[in-house]
Amino acid sequence: MLWPHAQTRRAIASLRSTMWRLRPVGADPLLEVDPQYVALAPDVSVDWYDAADRIARLLDHAEPAAVDPQFVAELLPLLRAGELLNGWGEPWATAERQRYRSIRKAARDTLGRHPEKQVANYSCGSMRSLHTLHNVRKTKYDSREP
Repeated sequence: MLWPHAQTRRAIASLRSTMWRLRPVGADPLLEVDPQYVALAPDVSVDWYDAADRIARLLDHAEPAAVDPQFVAELLPLLRAGELLNGWGEPWATAERQRYRSIRKAARDTLGRHPEKQVANYSCGSMRSLHTLHNVRKTKYDSREP
C-alpha cells in the first residue's frame, strides 16, 4: 500500500528500512507492528480524525451561535492546518482530499455566520498551510480552497 509501484520485495525492504530509521527517533510507542501489518497505536491522536469529528459536530448544530466558544477555539487550528496529504496523487487520497475540502468549507461557512468577531473574520482571513509551508490569502475573488 505504501509503495504501490514497487515490486513486493522492494516494498518490504523499503518498509523495513523506514521502520529501522524510525526507531532512534522514538517512534516505537506510536506504532503497532506485527509480521503482516503496521498501524498507529490506539492512543495516537490523528489531527484529521479530530478535525473531521469536530466538523461533524459543528455541522450537526442547527444554529452556530449555540456552539461552545472553547469548541470553536479548538476547531480553528484544525481548519487552518492545510490540505490532507497534499501532493499525493493516488485516487483514494484525491477523493478524500476533495471530501475533506468540502466539509472544511461547510465548517468555515458555518463559523462565518457565528456572532463572535474573531470567528466571523475567519472565513476571509489568512490561512497558513502547515503541509506546504507557505501563506495562503483567500480573497473574495479566489474560488480556490486554501
